[in-house]
Amino acid sequence: MASLFLVLKTAPEQEQHAHFVWNVARAAAAQGHTVTIHVFGDGIYNLVPGMGGVGPVGIAEFTDKENLHFMYCNYNVIQRGLEKRLLDGTRAASTTDAAMEVMKHDRTLILSR
Repeated sequence: MASLFLVLKTAPEQEQHAHFVWNVARAAAAQGHTVTIHVFGDGIYNLVPGMGGVGPVGIAEFTDKENLHFMYCNYNVIQRGLEKRLLDGTRAASTTDAAMEVMKHDRTLILSR
């Protein structure tokens, strides 16, 4: 199966981007593809419960799926004081980690404003 790396930088206010990434991720994962979603910048707010929702509805139920992974820029989380407030099942990452994911996956899609 193929793998997909999705990058989301947009804040929850631009929910159409988060919903697009979420719909693509769910569809690909349902077909058996490995999907990694990396959020950074204001996109990290999509993984914080109680801050305008947790990204698209239903995202929390998918953080423990075997072929769907969530990672976030740890530096951006620290900048915004959001340590220990993100969804369970997400993992901290650095810029180097994100670069390695780009190389590891078959396709990459980046959504930014």
